Amino acid sequence: MEEYLTKPEFSDRYFNGWMAEKSWNKQLGIIMSKYPHPWTQLRRFSLRHLRDFGFGKRDAMQSVIHAELHDLVHELNISLKENNGIHTFDNYFTVSALNVVWSMLAGRRFEHSDPKLLRLTKILKELFESCNVANSFLFVFPEWRNWFPEWTGMSTQRRIFKEMNDFLQEFVDGRKKLGIYKTSPENLVDGFLREMETWDDSEFTEQQLVALMGDFFMAGSETSSNTLAWCIVYLIRNPEVQEKLQKEIDSVVPKGTFPDAEHESKLHYVKATLAETHRRASVLPLGGPRTATEDSYCKEFLIPKGTYIITNLHGIHHDKAYWKDPENFRPERFLDENGKFKSDPRLKPFGFGKRICLGEPVASLSLLQYLTVLVQNFTFYWVPNEPLPAINPVLGITNGPQAFRALIECR
Repeated sequence: MEEYLTKPEFSDRYFNGWMAEKSWNKQLGIIMSKYPHPWTQLRRFSLRHLRDFGFGKRDAMQSVIHAELHDLVHELNISLKENNGIHTFDNYFTVSALNVVWSMLAGRRFEHSDPKLLRLTKILKELFESCNVANSFLFVFPEWRNWFPEWTGMSTQRRIFKEMNDFLQEFVDGRKKLGIYKTSPENLVDGFLREMETWDDSEFTEQQLVALMGDFFMAGSETSSNTLAWCIVYLIRNPEVQEKLQKEIDSVVPKGTFPDAEHESKLHYVKATLAETHRRASVLPLGGPRTATEDSYCKEFLIPKGTYIITNLHGIHHDKAYWKDPENFRPERFLDENGKFKSDPRLKPFGFGKRICLGEPVASLSLLQYLTVLVQNFTFYWVPNEPLPAINPVLGITNGPQAFRALIECR
């Protein structure tokens, strides 16, 4: 994968009629855009403007993350008081993760009780659970979406795509009406609208903007929220890991504060626990579908132009020949002999090559901050007389944990 997926001839995106449903039957957005054009153009634009408005700037990203964490800890404390210390985790982190993405795109965040945010969270959950890449007939027979819309889940997906696009279009219309983008753009959406008026470029259209925003939502919310939920599952099932985490965090991060850059450099076991969660859970089990742009060879095998290519990320994360005991949750595999965090080239939660996830920096920072603050403030236990949280996932575009209950003690 490392050798071939970095090559231009394997960097285009496979695209069929089913995938076109999200974007008005056009190949729009950054996830599904063609390589090299317009993908290169959209990626450069997105990176440049997100950096301008905080993405990639540590202080700006941290302020957004810390605001979310403050609310999250407060809400969890209230829940515990109202439910005798027991909390149900069922897509619990999605609202917060979605808010981080929205802050980067729109320069603002929702209150967690905002009905628009809660509705968007609900329809994204429905969408991800209705699209199982591993066994979807629509990958092979996209025309079935019109023949059997109910059976294939197409009716649900069309409804969700329309509702999500309408929500995003409403925000775009509001920014256009406000007009600030013409002189003092405040966020990525403003920057895109200004680009539309500055350049006569067919790639910069309102539909392209809405598709781009939808990509950020889909890629940035479910992956981070599911990873955090899996962290809690594995801490409950492996209490010795939780004890080591708390010991490290208590010795590095002062109680009642958020970790800063200096603290993070010393949180080796936290980083190892996150790495092991990425590996064991493999939240994104299969990479985004690619296609060969020309007849190419993979060793002695001919890959004809247009061949559908998919990366089995779950496979490399659970390869017994390499990991020896892949079914065990063991953060120590990511520590060196001195107890320092060490990365592993076989860990690829964000994908390969040029199409590696655009949001990796903010996702990595968010996950480290969230896990540290949660374990700093709470201890998570299984509920007596109830089964342990399940480790068989809810299958979809991402692998999420099943809803579970936890007994939580405030520290």
